[in-house]
Amino acid sequence: MKPADYILTCADAGSVLDHLVWTRWTAQQAVATGVHELNNAIPNRAEGKFIDYPAVVTLWRSEPVPGHPGEPYFTRITVRYTGPRPPAYTSNGQLVQHPAEWTQSLGLTGA
Repeated sequence: MKPADYILTCADAGSVLDHLVWTRWTAQQAVATGVHELNNAIPNRAEGKFIDYPAVVTLWRSEPVPGHPGEPYFTRITVRYTGPRPPAYTSNGQLVQHPAEWTQSLGLTGA
């Protein structure tokens, strides 16, 4: 399945990869261009404005779905910003510059 969007934060959909156009899709790797839509939470999440950050999204590290060896899924996602990136944020009281590229694990949903 080649999704047109991917919600990164399901609680409030405040961080979404959207308008994904897949330029490569193999069993090992999938690559898309699109935008990371991020709620700026100003003055709060409910009233915040969504800002688009152009990005290349790569899905990788294909593994079989547990209990379904013939059904692989991608276990990692890497997002690389191709233009402006999200601003700095605070983590554990420290100001952190948002990276130009980040990777995280993907879990199974609905499996």
